[in-house]
Amino acid sequence: MNLERHPPSKEEIFVDHITHVVEDLDAANAELIKYGFKTSKTIDNLQKGGSLSIEIILDQGFIKITKSPDYLFSHKDTPSISSLALETNNLEGTQGRLTLSGFHPLPLAEEIFWKTNSAGDFIKADASVCKLRKSDMAEAYAEYIFHDPENSLWQGSNPSHDNSIQALRDIVVGVNDPDEAAGRYSWFANKGSLKKIGDLGWRITLDRGNLVICQSSALDTLMNAQILKKTTGIIAYSVLSKSLEATVEFFKNKQLNIKKIHESLIVLYLPESVGGCVFIGEKESAFPWNN
Repeated sequence: MNLERHPPSKEEIFVDHITHVVEDLDAANAELIKYGFKTSKTIDNLQKGGSLSIEIILDQGFIKITKSPDYLFSHKDTPSISSLALETNNLEGTQGRLTLSGFHPLPLAEEIFWKTNSAGDFIKADASVCKLRKSDMAEAYAEYIFHDPENSLWQGSNPSHDNSIQALRDIVVGVNDPDEAAGRYSWFANKGSLKKIGDLGWRITLDRGNLVICQSSALDTLMNAQILKKTTGIIAYSVLSKSLEATVEFFKNKQLNIKKIHESLIVLYLPESVGGCVFIGEKESAFPWNN
């Protein structure tokens, strides 16, 4: 499977990243390193005294960890997976479409990141974002992002992660009413290709990755395992491993908490300092919402 990084075309929409909000960034970073991730500390808007965050940069997509309360709903606990971001190559057009679709996008904003390279030097990375108001989505803080191709988080070489994880794929959103929420998220994603997944809920197919809209109890039943503690919000996400056997061996050697669902799929429980769980497969067909 070719997982080489490339930006979306004008009509494509990709899953870009999810955001964890944590209480102790240093503790979360130490645990993530223990879990086999190579982390990069970044500073948003360095010249303006910005806020420190951590990125796990994958071949496709990334995972963000921050203490910023901007991503946190008042009724959510920390740590929490609180935000989802989709990537577009047409941010201004997306802002206009969202407005016409009944959403309330905030003004476009420039984000300047300063990530550290292997030598500890800061490298500038630019992005633009279009965020929704929190009132638009009850479950997650949602936004669109455009990465400057010349100065992106993927410039230069990216380290291979010790756990063999290499790509972000799907975001699983727990809701109270899957039918209502699926319609809302399909308008947000500008994708009408909804697929009913039995009793689980709905899958919104993007050009890279999926949005899975369901009730957590339905996913637990489908997997024949009580794995999800949250009932609403971003309850999980999926990643691809270049070798599931190597991934399983790494976690077992570290005595970390994983659950085998079947031969091609495991669930990793992230440490308490980070929160959430991650479905890991070697192929996208391993994930239950793709069958």
